[in-house]
Amino acid sequence: MSRFLEIESAARRLTAEERQRLLIVLAESLRSEGRSLPSPRSFTAAEIEAWIEEDERDLAEYRHGS
Repeated sequence: MSRFLEIESAARRLTAEERQRLLIVLAESLRSEGRSLPSPRSFTAAEIEAWIEEDERDLAEYRHGS
């Protein structure tokens, strides 16, 4: 596990562009090993609408200093 923590720490020091490239390389390596990507998650319109409403309430509270 310490090896993973070292890699994670090194990855955090990369620029955003370098992390994006690393992510692509890792995804390609998993794909080449025949591993499938997780299936996309599915959300109902009601769930999405509830999240939007919650975000808008939180933003309004933040703007009013609550």
